[in-house]
Amino acid sequence: MSIFDYYNEIGQVNMRGTKQDFVGRMGENGIKDIVKDILTGKNIRDYTEFNTQKRLVNSYAALLELYADYIGKYTGDVKNYADFVMRDYIAADNDDKRKLGLWLLGLTGKGLDNITRDNLVDYQAAFSNSTNEIIENLEKNYEPITGFIEINGKKLDMSWNAFALMLMAAGAQTLTIRGSEKSTNGKLFEKLILGSLLSVMGFQYCKRPPAKIKEEEKIFWLSHMDVHEREIDATFAYRGKAVNIDIGFIGKGNPEITLDKVSRFGFQKKIGGIEHEMQTMIIVDTVAAKSDLLNKAKRLNGYVFQMKNADWTIEFAKTLCDIMKMEHDLTKKTMAELEVYFSQKLDEIDIIQFIS
Repeated sequence: MSIFDYYNEIGQVNMRGTKQDFVGRMGENGIKDIVKDILTGKNIRDYTEFNTQKRLVNSYAALLELYADYIGKYTGDVKNYADFVMRDYIAADNDDKRKLGLWLLGLTGKGLDNITRDNLVDYQAAFSNSTNEIIENLEKNYEPITGFIEINGKKLDMSWNAFALMLMAAGAQTLTIRGSEKSTNGKLFEKLILGSLLSVMGFQYCKRPPAKIKEEEKIFWLSHMDVHEREIDATFAYRGKAVNIDIGFIGKGNPEITLDKVSRFGFQKKIGGIEHEMQTMIIVDTVAAKSDLLNKAKRLNGYVFQMKNADWTIEFAKTLCDIMKMEHDLTKKTMAELEVYFSQKLDEIDIIQFIS
């Protein structure tokens, strides 16, 4: 049996953070509630951050039980512990087993590439030496710790050895899960928000950029690469005009990222066999007060919308209608009417189709 076989089901499930896992936990109605809240200016992190914290704490508890149930008996000697984990890692036959092995050695997948340069043998020796030095300093600074932790009837005798090794594993676990959550949630909700909003505006969803289109059709498609291999989060087209949308849950702490977005796309493009006049829309969470993003976008004939604003979808609708020379009832809504309006509209949309 491998170490992974002693890692409980809660820990194993929380190692993975796929879109399907999130949708399964929230359900379609729960997903629609979150989308509605974002469309009315609420903070996506009210959901994603606390979901991440829940996943982390459950993972920590599973790790603690793993040490109490199995790994703890190897923590008395760091070198023997590292040898044992390394043998298990080498014998691992799937990614989850290897991921757990890396955590137990204080590593993430990126750390394996960037820190070890794929030379785990040298890292193993350095890990043992460094950890022994850390433990020696802990005992000197804080004196030895004693006692035990009991979880599910299993006991882990506490020492600085066990505590230090467990904390390093938890640290690697945190980095992996937070990175996974950020990537998965960002890509998931980018599609859900854009797909839902454009559907509400009367555009029909295409799974991929169409080879042929009719000018009178209101159509859109989501995340794809253009001919210059730049990722475009969504494009919608109608009557010879088209708009590329770039969306990101980027806050005011990342102005250099948003500033780059306004100059990514051209002004003319052939789509579905028809030449289109192009515009750019950028949707971000927040623009910093001192940022030049709004002025720069205006100079480049682009538009910026901030999801922190309760009326951002109204402004989006007005801009879209102005570009496309069309009308839509969203432009006439007040902020007080938005919640009921989007609840009704989202009930009519198959929102799961935007997740792929």
